[in-house]
Amino acid sequence: MNTPLYGQIYDYIIDQINKGFLNDGDRVPSEKELSEKFNVSRITSKKALDLLAQNLIIERIRGRGSFVSKQDYELKSESKNTSMTSGNRYRFALVIPDFSDNFGTTLVKAIEEACSEKSASLIIKRTHGNIEEEEKAIIDLVNDSVDGLIIFPVHGENYNVELLKLSLKNFPLVLVDRYLKGIPASSVCTDNRLASEQLTNYLFTLNHKNIGFISSSPVGTSAIEERVQGFQLAYSKQGIQLKQEYMLLDLLSSLEQNFDKKSLYERNYEIIRSFVKNNPTITAFLACEYDWALLLTKVLHDLGHVVPDDFSIVCFDSPFHPYKQAEYTHIKQNEVDIACKAVDILYNHISNGEKVPNHTVVDFTFLKGNSTKNLINT
Repeated sequence: MNTPLYGQIYDYIIDQINKGFLNDGDRVPSEKELSEKFNVSRITSKKALDLLAQNLIIERIRGRGSFVSKQDYELKSESKNTSMTSGNRYRFALVIPDFSDNFGTTLVKAIEEACSEKSASLIIKRTHGNIEEEEKAIIDLVNDSVDGLIIFPVHGENYNVELLKLSLKNFPLVLVDRYLKGIPASSVCTDNRLASEQLTNYLFTLNHKNIGFISSSPVGTSAIEERVQGFQLAYSKQGIQLKQEYMLLDLLSSLEQNFDKKSLYERNYEIIRSFVKNNPTITAFLACEYDWALLLTKVLHDLGHVVPDDFSIVCFDSPFHPYKQAEYTHIKQNEVDIACKAVDILYNHISNGEKVPNHTVVDFTFLKGNSTKNLINT
């Protein structure tokens, strides 16, 4: 297994001591000096010095620096130190708003399994969609000397400044499900634009031309932005004019902090109900998330309509039921592939020094359920 970046600094200090270039009581290069010498972040050089201090090789004195402790025997390098190579080599952390059966549970399980295959431990922190909680989680985990972070960012136009700080410091970091504009970090996402276009085109094949789009605000959330773009692109390619009133983009996120669950449900219910009643020419809907498809179905039912006899519905990430056909026609995101690619990118950044950010797009699967019907047969 390749020596991680902090391990290379660790080995360098050990080698300097063994060769007599650094002796008992000598000052060790600072975090800043080591970060510049090895072209790494100060977080990485700090981790190396902390590990040296933990193994009593150096002594760190606040305000003065780090100094070589008295050594009575030749030291082992990080790559030869069996106490450091046995067990889990790396400590990764996953920061995620929350997860459910429709999306997230499989992702978390797959990340944990992928980490285990690489002999890495995994810490999971839930932020409940709160940017302050996300910021605190990142700070706490970095201070706890995790080797890398996988982050599922919260919704919203304002991203966590801690993410920008880490990316500029070249801290091992991978974003999943979405990317953030202005953040030079690697990301792994579904091809949401293509997926949304495919869902819309499927409704076109069923002779639906007046399609409603239902979502929370796309501002600042790349996954939703691309789903909106895919919907619009499908209309454009068909040469059909899309009425802007067919797009509902102001539902409140399920992680909205200012409302309790009951109030949130009631507000979104009324928003969707008004949307349906104000657009009687709509015959089908694309729900940006599974929860919106459920709520839309409830609204239609309460208004005396039947799905799919009266309206067709497509969505993203309908949960898998092994003994029945999928309830909704939907796009199934490949959570396992997203997880494995994210862990691979993080691992390669740490162990091989692969620092160039890359945006990885993952394929998806279209699954037909019982929520759609050809319009000419209704």
